[in-house]
Amino acid sequence: MADHPDVTVIIPTHRRAHLLRRALASVKGQEAAVEVIVISDAADGGTDRACAELLSADDIYVRRNGAAGPSASRNLGLALARGRLVLFLDDDDAWHPGFIPALLAQPAVGQGLPVYANSTVVTERRGPEGPEVLEEGMLDTAGRLTDEVYIKNQVHMSCFAFPRTLLDGLAFDEFMRAYEDWDFLLAVIGRQRPVHVPVLGSRIFEVKDATTDRRGDSRQANDYNVVLDYLYVYRRHPSPTPEVAQRRVALMNSLSIPNTQGMV
Repeated sequence: MADHPDVTVIIPTHRRAHLLRRALASVKGQEAAVEVIVISDAADGGTDRACAELLSADDIYVRRNGAAGPSASRNLGLALARGRLVLFLDDDDAWHPGFIPALLAQPAVGQGLPVYANSTVVTERRGPEGPEVLEEGMLDTAGRLTDEVYIKNQVHMSCFAFPRTLLDGLAFDEFMRAYEDWDFLLAVIGRQRPVHVPVLGSRIFEVKDATTDRRGDSRQANDYNVVLDYLYVYRRHPSPTPEVAQRRVALMNSLSIPNTQGMV
């Protein structure tokens, strides 16, 4: 691989080797040179074996120390990335075949712009025999990255491709309990707003029943501490318009969090 590959993908993982294998297989099947950086936040033999079998000599696999969590793993991946473009992929998601060649052919990418692609959303069941796909639907993300993103996130992180130089000095907040992807995206938008490209990119896998082995659950996304993280994002990234500020207030009030425009 060249000293500076076209694409780097950063994959944080946590003891989910069976899902990581699916993610890595989708990356390795791209028919394009991709630098893969896998960062594990836990000692796990299954992850070691998956990376030994599926990564090449030009890829990077790190088992890091410190507290578990995807933010620290992504930050370490960013420090190691050499690609002109940087993408993030969760260990339970995947890429569609042909994604990277189609992405690199887009004029906006050639112009050095940050971009976001379309995706599919897959509902699956994860049992002892492995994941079972229940349904898959297309998600056209065109036009979704509006000022609404300052109220709540609109586009999954796996849909984005960022010029590495645009990310210099940015980091995922390692102290947030949730929404660290959204916080990071708003920091990127503060520098340059990504544009949509008509490319089918990621497969976003969701589990809606008790078979899930995802990290965390919906209760963590709705408890009081995480609402505080929401407010933290609001204070960190000011509303671009008074209308957005009003809608932020309305959202917080609907969650029984008394709020005023001065707080958001």
